[in-house]
Amino acid sequence: MGGSRGFWSPPQGPSEIRVLPEIGDMEWFFQEVGRHYLPDKKTVYCPSFTSDGELDCPVCDFVQDLYALNDNASKEMASKIRVRKQYWMNIVVRENGKTSGPYIYTPGMTVFQALAGFINDPDYGDIFDLQEGTDVTVTRDGQGLETTYQVIPKRKTSPFASSQSEIDAIVGKARDLSWVEVGDDPEEDKDIAKGHAVYIMPYDRIVEEFELGEDVNEMLEELDEEEDAHPVKEDVRRRRRSRS
Repeated sequence: MGGSRGFWSPPQGPSEIRVLPEIGDMEWFFQEVGRHYLPDKKTVYCPSFTSDGELDCPVCDFVQDLYALNDNASKEMASKIRVRKQYWMNIVVRENGKTSGPYIYTPGMTVFQALAGFINDPDYGDIFDLQEGTDVTVTRDGQGLETTYQVIPKRKTSPFASSQSEIDAIVGKARDLSWVEVGDDPEEDKDIAKGHAVYIMPYDRIVEEFELGEDVNEMLEELDEEEDAHPVKEDVRRRRRSRS
């Protein structure tokens, strides 16, 4: 599960893409995804953001406790592991008259808002429609923080592919990006997550696998040794006890 296989990032210069409609259990053509980037290059999907508040997230709780400690080290750690919001969608890439993909594309806010703007514009509408959708050119310029994007739709609508059988063959390979909650058994997880790209682990499993809480507990112990009591120390302890 997971990994970078099948993901696409725009190279320098113009790239022509076509956004696919919702696949499987997806509600929209995109899926909102929250991820926490933890130390040692570990990542975990945020249950709270990804499920739109349906599930609780221990990493978000951990971040809240870190910010509550209100010291520079805690705030720095909290900033590093707080949820990063993304928008995932299925696309294909057009190049030299050929179509490759489908891929998972995770555009930044600039590109995502441009695509959403076209969809809300009656002159374009559902650019992801398989029969009357619109190809889009995404042009990337620059590197790092200096990177800029320009998004321009084609003037005319067009079918996704030349025949229904070709459409079915390509769309059939696209990933269902709707989130799914796995359990505590890694072997069963493979069956539960089959066909999905976004999976969420249970609260307690995230706490155990990523050893959350030890850093905050150590910080609280260090504060106990200080002469001045920390103003929110006991409140943090109460919250952590209530979750256990």
